[in-house]
Amino acid sequence: MKPGKLYIKIFISFVIVLIITEILIFGLFMFTAGRSARSRIERYVNAQSTVVRQYVETIIRSEPHAGLSENRSLRRLIHDLGNIYQAKVWLTGTDGNPIIQSFEGSIPKDTSKIHQKHTRNSTANGPYYTVRRGFVHYIRMPVEFQKGEKGSIHLLFENAKGAHPEGLFALGLLSIGLVIALLVVPVSRRITNPLNRLRDSALKIADGDLAHRARVKSRDEIGELGRAVNHMAAQLAQMIRGGRELTANISHELRSPLTRIRIAEELIRERLDRGELKGLESHLDDIQEDIEELDRLVGQVLVLSKMDLRKDRLNLEAVDTAGLLSELLERLRLSIGRKALRVQTHLVCDSPISGDREALRTALSNILDNAIKFAPERGRVEVEASSEEDGVRVSVTNTFGALSTEDLARLFNPFYRVKPTQAGGSGLGLAITKKIIERHGGEIEATNTPEGLKIRIRIPSHPAE
Repeated sequence: MKPGKLYIKIFISFVIVLIITEILIFGLFMFTAGRSARSRIERYVNAQSTVVRQYVETIIRSEPHAGLSENRSLRRLIHDLGNIYQAKVWLTGTDGNPIIQSFEGSIPKDTSKIHQKHTRNSTANGPYYTVRRGFVHYIRMPVEFQKGEKGSIHLLFENAKGAHPEGLFALGLLSIGLVIALLVVPVSRRITNPLNRLRDSALKIADGDLAHRARVKSRDEIGELGRAVNHMAAQLAQMIRGGRELTANISHELRSPLTRIRIAEELIRERLDRGELKGLESHLDDIQEDIEELDRLVGQVLVLSKMDLRKDRLNLEAVDTAGLLSELLERLRLSIGRKALRVQTHLVCDSPISGDREALRTALSNILDNAIKFAPERGRVEVEASSEEDGVRVSVTNTFGALSTEDLARLFNPFYRVKPTQAGGSGLGLAITKKIIERHGGEIEATNTPEGLKIRIRIPSHPAE
């Protein structure tokens, strides 16, 4: 299966980070352990060279009258050193020519230039040596002969085995990096596979399968993304279902006045055909009322659509909630008196809130109008408003009967009307009210109380927008 782009990005990014990390680790090793290793090598070479030189000089002084080449003890020592160190050992005189050697054949040429850049010399009279692959490769030590003459003893470790410690460490880091890079494969797939499943789920939802839900088990960011996709699908399904219901409800609401207009038009034509002009005005009045009803309905639908689209911005200003409620109650005085309702108010709002006055007027007017419209004859309406630390709280209660759980849940849905009821209306007032309150960052709910149906509203001091 072809790896995805995200998988490749994760893999490459990890490899880059791994390479940088290994370079830093290797640099730290060279700066710390490398220095320590070189220091230990230098101490070892100095110690061993001192012992060998003193031993050679002691044997030379023990036979002062014998020549160096005839000194059997010296020859035996040179051969023993070659066997002990597994190296080529030879002694040179002042002129640099070999005197004694532990091996057959010629002396290696240009030993003084072997890996010149790695040559070490700690003191003026100390040994010269070179390092190859982490081990001492060649040592040259000054030796004092008889009568103040000086020569040198040489050790060449041609068969020294072993890798450079820095190389070993680098190889180990490389091996670890390769293993970790291979482990990134399942780790990356563990990240990309859920994302691929989310992509497939999103495509199914986009193709119209709104009942599909992404299978999410993890509790990490990918799990949160999956739950967000599922929430989006649920909201889309609800919006589409709501749109279909809204279309059906609008069609139903428009059909009634249009049917009445059609009937009135037919009656007018019949009277005109018979030459009867008396009574035409009543039919024309009915047509005018139905047209006004259609106009109000279309206007409310447009307001609701604008609220959904947030097409109009809020015109914020200081709003006195208590004063606005008192003004609206005064305008509804005739409706209150017609039903002989008892209205109790308790309005205590210390400070104004920031909001759209006309929008809040519409919202509060719809609530008060519904409370009065659905209250029974000689019933009671209670209006309360109080200031809180972060806004105001308004509640409107009327003596309407208790609603079912389903009615309470759907009370703010467009075109929903509680049945049975004799009150008219389009069923859009509370839906518009809910949109207005939510645009101000507030909350609205309906509950059954012993006093009747209560609508509670909380409006913050400053709207969310």
